[in-house]
Amino acid sequence: MRILTVTAFSFSFLLAQAEIYFSPSFDIEEARSGMASISSGDLEAHLTFLASDVTEGRATGEPGLQIAAEYIASQFRRLGLTPLGHNKSYFQRYELLKTKLGEDNELSLLVDHGSGSVREKFQYKEDFFISPRGLTGSIEIQAPVVFGGYGITAKEFGYNDYSNIVVKNSIVLIIDGEPELDNPNLFNGSKNTRYSDLRQKLDAAKSNGATAILVASNPRSDELFSDKFKRWKNWLRREGMSLPSSAATVPVFTISEPTADRIVATSGKTLRDLQVELESEGTSNSQALPGSYIKLNVDLEKKAITSQNVVGYFPGSDPYIGQETVVVSAHYDHVGKNSEGKIYYGADDNGTGTSTLMEVAEAIVRNNVSPKRGFLFLAVSGEERGLLGSKHYVSKPLIPLNNTVADLNIDMVGRNAPDSVYIIGSNMISRDLHEMSEYAASRLDDISLNYRYNSKDDPERFYYRSDHYNFAQHGIPIIFYFAGVHEDYHKVTDTVDKINFLKMAKVARLVYLTGWSVANNNTRPRKNAGQLPKLPDQIKY
Repeated sequence: MRILTVTAFSFSFLLAQAEIYFSPSFDIEEARSGMASISSGDLEAHLTFLASDVTEGRATGEPGLQIAAEYIASQFRRLGLTPLGHNKSYFQRYELLKTKLGEDNELSLLVDHGSGSVREKFQYKEDFFISPRGLTGSIEIQAPVVFGGYGITAKEFGYNDYSNIVVKNSIVLIIDGEPELDNPNLFNGSKNTRYSDLRQKLDAAKSNGATAILVASNPRSDELFSDKFKRWKNWLRREGMSLPSSAATVPVFTISEPTADRIVATSGKTLRDLQVELESEGTSNSQALPGSYIKLNVDLEKKAITSQNVVGYFPGSDPYIGQETVVVSAHYDHVGKNSEGKIYYGADDNGTGTSTLMEVAEAIVRNNVSPKRGFLFLAVSGEERGLLGSKHYVSKPLIPLNNTVADLNIDMVGRNAPDSVYIIGSNMISRDLHEMSEYAASRLDDISLNYRYNSKDDPERFYYRSDHYNFAQHGIPIIFYFAGVHEDYHKVTDTVDKINFLKMAKVARLVYLTGWSVANNNTRPRKNAGQLPKLPDQIKY
């Protein structure tokens, strides 16, 4: 008995040690044949179809996107990937709500003076406008209004605009941007942090129970409200899209500084006065606005449409870890056509990522050695409308998320520097994945990794702007491959003739080798224990 006990303990100890000693290295010869199959000519053929007149800009919900989906599915079928959709289909279909602002939109201020009340109605376009994003139906609200500072909750800075107010069942008025405080480590004005992002503010307001948000123009801004409306005008005209949800939606109204002054008048101060007070004191001055109520109405027209992700699966060969899966993702939608019928071809955004995904799939299939873990090749729609396809996938995954070991997401990889690519997020969840990525790059002599945008506080906020983010929110290690924006971004001039196919092939080999490393490592990428050091801007092997 004692001998058995010691032997079992020793075996368990050795297993534990095996978990501790992680190596990102792999035998590149086992992956050589698949890598050799990656061809710039294949990439050009894929992209020439995806970014052609036939697909009409691949807008979600439009016929051109369906044509692109059929093309991707045909490539998955040719490769022999396993379909996981309904009735052995390569399509994961899902419903979307297509919405458009109507004409009957209202914002009014009601002030109760005790002896009576006064109502002031504001003018759409002149005093306020509404973001339709995320809304799923018409809304009418009348509720007390509360001044909420900048609407920021930042625990690591010890700053919370909601610490001294109750906004549940109220409308919160916040200032756009973030404070400029006389503190080198806290909102010092040198650059905005992630807390200035409206999505962060919306999440904070919702978590505190607000029924609506009024975002006031920052008094420090030189931009006139009329100019801001002109800048947003075309976007506001666009039909919005969202996934159906039973959760209550929170409307967001953008208001001018004079409108905000009228709403906060019961405090005895202007918006600028409140801003100066907050920043001079260095702490939030959020407060109730006694007797002030807001009535708002959002007029939203809506209809249901269907879209689809395209999914192909390659099973793992190992009897123990074969059920674990590496996801390779890219969005295949773009923005369609403009009001004049001109096509936004979306060659780089994201025909390049989708073409690379298909080429990586072919490399995995053609390789002489099968990977230990499986691969799921996921082409998603709805990215341009708010990462909707990937959001649907993680809510209804075709492979369980606890068996998903990593997501390698490819978005815009055909332009700019010919021999480097931005790597975003590789170390944010798993340092192991980061080291696998670097080792894979070290086995290639024609591409370098640039970490310029690898920060959650990067002003461009690229970490939050593509489909990997939905996987990251579920704690799945991710890498975002990105070559940067350019003068043709979201313009009709984003065309095939401007794409560097040799660069695309380099990125495809990098993604392929990184995926191969993850799929064949003895351990799945482990989660980080704590904060990691900042990476240098660029590493070249």
